[in-house]
Amino acid sequence: MSLDFDAAARQALGGSYRDAAVKRLLDGTLHLSPHPEWALPATIDWGADPFQDVNWRSQFHMLRWLDPVRRAAAAGEVAAHEMWIRYARSWVEDNPRHAPAHQWVWSDMVDGIRAINLCLAAPLLRDHSPEDLGWLEQTIRDHAEHLADPANLGHANHALHQHEALFVCGRVLGDDAMAQLAVQRFNELLDAAYDEQGVNAEGAIAYHHNNFLWYERVLKRFDAEGVPRPPAAERHALAPEEIAHATRPDGTFVSIGDTDGGDAKRIRSPFTEYVTSGGADGEAPADLLKIYDRGYLFARSGWGETERNFEEETFFSVSFGEADRVHGHPDGGSLTLSAATVNWVVDPGKYQYGGGIERKYMLSRDSHSLVSIVGRRPEKGAEVSLTRRSVTQRSYDLLFTDTSFPGVDLTRRVIYSRTGDYLVVIDHVRSAEPVTARQRWQLGPDVSASIVGQRAELRSGDRRAVLAFAGTAATLAQVTGSERPFDGWVATGWKQKVPATAVTASKQGTSFRFITIFATGDGAVPTVSSMPIKGAVFSLEVSTGRVTEQLIVHPDHVTFPGTDEDADSGEGLPAPSALPPAAPRSSKPGPVPHLDPAVRREVFTLIAEARRNAQGASDAERRQAAGVLGVEARDRGLDQENDLGVIAAMTDLRQVVRGRIDPAQVQPHRTALHNWSQDTRWRPTHYPLPVQNHGTDFTLAGRPRHAAIHTVDVGPLVLPMALQPDRGEILTVLFQGAVDRAKMRLPIFLRWRYQLELGLGPTLAVADPTLDLSGSMRLGWYLGTERDDLTPQIASSIRRAAEALGVRRIVLAGSSGGGFAALQVGALIPEAVVLAMSPQTDLRQYSQRLVQSAVEPAFGVADLAAAVVEATRLSVVEKYRSLDALPRVELISNPGDKVHVKRHEGPLRTVYTASGHAERFRTTSVDLGPGHRSLGNDQYGAFLTQLYSTL
Repeated sequence: MSLDFDAAARQALGGSYRDAAVKRLLDGTLHLSPHPEWALPATIDWGADPFQDVNWRSQFHMLRWLDPVRRAAAAGEVAAHEMWIRYARSWVEDNPRHAPAHQWVWSDMVDGIRAINLCLAAPLLRDHSPEDLGWLEQTIRDHAEHLADPANLGHANHALHQHEALFVCGRVLGDDAMAQLAVQRFNELLDAAYDEQGVNAEGAIAYHHNNFLWYERVLKRFDAEGVPRPPAAERHALAPEEIAHATRPDGTFVSIGDTDGGDAKRIRSPFTEYVTSGGADGEAPADLLKIYDRGYLFARSGWGETERNFEEETFFSVSFGEADRVHGHPDGGSLTLSAATVNWVVDPGKYQYGGGIERKYMLSRDSHSLVSIVGRRPEKGAEVSLTRRSVTQRSYDLLFTDTSFPGVDLTRRVIYSRTGDYLVVIDHVRSAEPVTARQRWQLGPDVSASIVGQRAELRSGDRRAVLAFAGTAATLAQVTGSERPFDGWVATGWKQKVPATAVTASKQGTSFRFITIFATGDGAVPTVSSMPIKGAVFSLEVSTGRVTEQLIVHPDHVTFPGTDEDADSGEGLPAPSALPPAAPRSSKPGPVPHLDPAVRREVFTLIAEARRNAQGASDAERRQAAGVLGVEARDRGLDQENDLGVIAAMTDLRQVVRGRIDPAQVQPHRTALHNWSQDTRWRPTHYPLPVQNHGTDFTLAGRPRHAAIHTVDVGPLVLPMALQPDRGEILTVLFQGAVDRAKMRLPIFLRWRYQLELGLGPTLAVADPTLDLSGSMRLGWYLGTERDDLTPQIASSIRRAAEALGVRRIVLAGSSGGGFAALQVGALIPEAVVLAMSPQTDLRQYSQRLVQSAVEPAFGVADLAAAVVEATRLSVVEKYRSLDALPRVELISNPGDKVHVKRHEGPLRTVYTASGHAERFRTTSVDLGPGHRSLGNDQYGAFLTQLYSTL
């Protein structure tokens, strides 16, 4: 006997099985999901096809369903051993290579999976029925010879299973040449299957997932035999990040290609753990927009790390590239969209393989959210290319060129407003001959539509959205679950479909556009209005209830009036330039301007000097100084995205009050905060409070009589603090976390109004001036700059306010990034009580994207991991390790937020325990659900009231 039983044992990856599955088989019931159960006869007819289904037949002849029986038999279950022998030997006898029961018995992939299951049984037969080893070895050899013959090879993942099987057969048979042939074939396939970005060649997200697991299993088989992993395995290892990007906010795969839902829970990766846990565990990918060269674009508003929960974020995808990818559909340019917990626009899915009207429909271009030319078939070899992309802090602007219809120039332009959180899709049709084009939007099965004029109002539960059609009128229609013609369906599983509304818009001519706007509403149906505008394609005003924004679409770019185009707004700096594919962040030689130490030093000095010189200057002199500051910034290459505080300084010098013309249209930069004339009537913010400036030193002669915003100059920054001098013995100090700069006008004093309603005594709310350094920063952690640590100034100001108010206790309160700031300041006020709600305690252990977006403008650091930054500026844990006196910490913990529980709360608790002060660190657990979530006002108020009763 020449079988290598040790190799067979090594290749039996995993060892568990479910008793219930074995019992069901022993009782005579075979269930091959997703098909119905089938009664196993004592003597099987291997030509059986009870459901007339290719998938059932394939699974039947893979013999994979016998694997739980084999494992139970190996554990000593006699009945299981007898069943395995009976059915396996029956299969071998009835299905020789030259005369199988049916032609599909030895088809590619089926042969490979079956061969592995036969190989793994060798130790079982050796131990329990050695007399059966003869026929087992012979069938393994038959399978190996069949798999080694290139004439029998399939392609893509079918070939993968065959190469895997040939390798296992070679090792179990002790045939090194056969095993080496399998290794060679597998390595070549792996090399072709994964590109440099870790994207699989097949055209369905479900198969990106499956292939990752299948290829990884083969690599583990190599590991078990001491065979080196090929270089392409490094590219394969990148796949989980792409799969995470292809996961919708509800945790399921976007339905591109042959994908009917599913999720990535079987993949062990921080990225997939994050998206399948609703942001509760793992790590979010760094990018919000990810474009893969093999034809996938995934974008989202966020990863649920800030003011939105993960499932509430907006997500959209666009498929492009070749139309003939394995398991792909002719869907180039097709768009899917999820927002506000709803999958609004979806692809139709797989339904099944083989024929049938349903399968033909799911595969067709006409079932996807695309433009089709009526009466024309798309070219099979067509390709859709991403021909232009522009990425700024305000928007994504993407142009796709579609060659599907010869003689017809078809483009799709997708614009996403990052601040307004809505999509504009422009489909342009040009043809020498008149054509009729139909634009289709396949809605999710839970979405209903009501066509009103040139708009489709969408509804899913209590959520609202709109598809608005601008420009020349189109003929709108909708269809849901029609049998004749077959239309308005999406697949939900194998041979499972549900009715789903599709909205269509039709136009005809030789040159025309479909202009479609998709927006979700904040408690109401969004509104869209359009107008022609000189020198541009068109202009839109979109109001979502969350934000109102005007968008001007030019032929090759977009602008947003009131912000980057408003000459009187005080910016004076160019908008950030669009990024070409794979371009560096600056085309100029040398360091990126906002990261250049010399530029930073010079600009910060200029800002501080301009503020000092503005004291006592005339309005004209200050405006002139603002202009000079803008010129200096432009000359150094700074733009509006990373202006290092220049725009805020110019705004102060000019005393620009933003949002007064239309308060709903929010600018990314703050209003003026320098009251040069000390006019007590001047109220520049949306808080009805006067502004009092203190220069570089915060002082109060006594208890103030009225509430006001107090500002202190800290290097190039202005620190704003809102003080309500109510009577009381406890001063509450509020710190802000992340802000949505699309709807919040800086400065922000988080929970200010609610805190005053609680009536718990005087309140000091501190806004974060770090946000002034970049118009796109949402969370700054009060970092300041490399030369100007805000923490000492904030702590000093709090002490002076407490002294003027005559309080006996100080409570520092903040959530998330605000909790980090409260803890940092608490290190300098150890007698204070810190109320931290799911805080970060070490920024090096938090979202790479959010942290990097703050430390770049704050510290001039391009790569935090490689930079030399004082650890205590980034880590509460590091700071507290060196303290002699630790503040009392009341930490509110969400058990559903494992990221913060494990990476942030745990290490800080360890510091308190190690210092012998565990009693000064108390945790209150409040289950808020999975992911990073904030306490609602009522919960916060109840906890604070209870806490204050104990102080």
